Amino acid sequence: METEIEIKFFFNADFTLALYDKINLHRVLSTKKQNLNNVYFDTTQRLFRKMDMGLRVRTCENKSVQTIKTAGRVIGGLHQRPEYNQPIEGLRPELARFKEKIWPLGCDIQALQDDLLPLFRTDFNRQTWLIEMPEDTLIEVAYDRGFIETTEGKQDICEIELELLKGDQNQLFVLGNDIATLPQVRLGNVSKAQRGYMMVDGASFKVTALLSSPLTKSMSAEQALMVNLQHGLQHIQYHEYCYLDCFDDAALYELVRGVKFLHQNLKIFKNTVPQVVSADWLQGLHWLAGSLSWLDERFIVQSILEDNGFYIRKLPQFKAFIKNLEKQHNALPDQQAMQEILTSTGYCQFVLALTQWLIQFEKNTAFNEKSNSIESFSKAALDLGWKGLKQVESNNAFSIKQLLSYQDLLESNLLLGTCVDTLFPVHKSAVFYSPWLDMKQAIKELAMVKVVAESAQLEPDKVLQNLYLQWVKRKQDSLLYVLQQSKEQAMSKESYWHNNQT
Repeated sequence: METEIEIKFFFNADFTLALYDKINLHRVLSTKKQNLNNVYFDTTQRLFRKMDMGLRVRTCENKSVQTIKTAGRVIGGLHQRPEYNQPIEGLRPELARFKEKIWPLGCDIQALQDDLLPLFRTDFNRQTWLIEMPEDTLIEVAYDRGFIETTEGKQDICEIELELLKGDQNQLFVLGNDIATLPQVRLGNVSKAQRGYMMVDGASFKVTALLSSPLTKSMSAEQALMVNLQHGLQHIQYHEYCYLDCFDDAALYELVRGVKFLHQNLKIFKNTVPQVVSADWLQGLHWLAGSLSWLDERFIVQSILEDNGFYIRKLPQFKAFIKNLEKQHNALPDQQAMQEILTSTGYCQFVLALTQWLIQFEKNTAFNEKSNSIESFSKAALDLGWKGLKQVESNNAFSIKQLLSYQDLLESNLLLGTCVDTLFPVHKSAVFYSPWLDMKQAIKELAMVKVVAESAQLEPDKVLQNLYLQWVKRKQDSLLYVLQQSKEQAMSKESYWHNNQT
């Protein structure tokens, strides 16, 4: 058995010469070129997929090797996955050649063998360089160009892989940061095999809401922070792929949610896990948050424009007003600007830095019985967060300005729940959050109305301006009433984290 430790990048072949120049800055011990032909197999019921295994036959220079990769893990663009290799004759796997220990207990090997069928192929040209790094470290750089092919069609492959052959894993990140300075390079946490399965299944990246982090009560606060940061990073990267695959703005909203989720974890864990405050990836996180800050305005304007401006359909001279809002929307950074951010050196190096920190933190932190229980830690964090929000809410009167000003505070507390809610009964937390979510939606609508009000102020026709502002006043009064009702319900809800028996 071997365990691959590698960093994968998606690359743009237009910059191949820049890659060569970058590699030649290092000490290259050897180089070679190969043509690799790969066929991936599974059963009709996708049993290998269900066992989290990948089965492949690779042919190179008239020699065939069958490989099984078992469950590993991916953090950022770092892949760690055990693999088993056996030379075979021909192009069809011979499962009996693998050692029995790799199979789940009770697995019927012959039944798997009889039901095997080829699903897809990945054929590519691979150029490799063996690079010597400090600390007696050897890294193989592989540059793959080719395609994934199924009965449904083809997808291009253009990837760079850095595999640690021996030595210091930190040197893998040193070289990775160097590769990250190439134009339009992105970390890849989706393998060729995963892409092939998606093609066979007709699947694509779909926008998914940020779910609560998968914590358990047995965890320490340090372990919980590890899980949460990985959860947030995975959500960001998934929606990076989702956006660049289909340019769906809903993916951007979830990507921003992932960034805010990471910030929320810094806020609640900084005193208990102080080393996170000095982490070298924080600068990258702040840069990313700043680079995406314009999206909040874009989301609000888009919400108004949805369904051909259904929300403001009763405004006088509705179509003219829509055209003005569209001009405002078009003045914001566009799809190309977003693409440049997600393929930038800054973004790539942020993901690399967070990945390296997570791995090092896992190695260096001693998880022992003296560590804070995540359950008691979470109760204290929830107490503090919701106490602060309820103190703000205890004011009898609402004003539009006040409501909009503590929108971030409400969002912060809702994200706090996303950080720790799996520790408590889901039905109790859902009841608690329901009126707060209603308030969040109403405040979002107030922000939409504010945009309309600001546009109305620019209307030169005073009669028309007055009609617009009358619409604004009616909407604001209606939303304030809804907020008052939701606030009364929210303030009466029991703190689910203190009475958490199912």
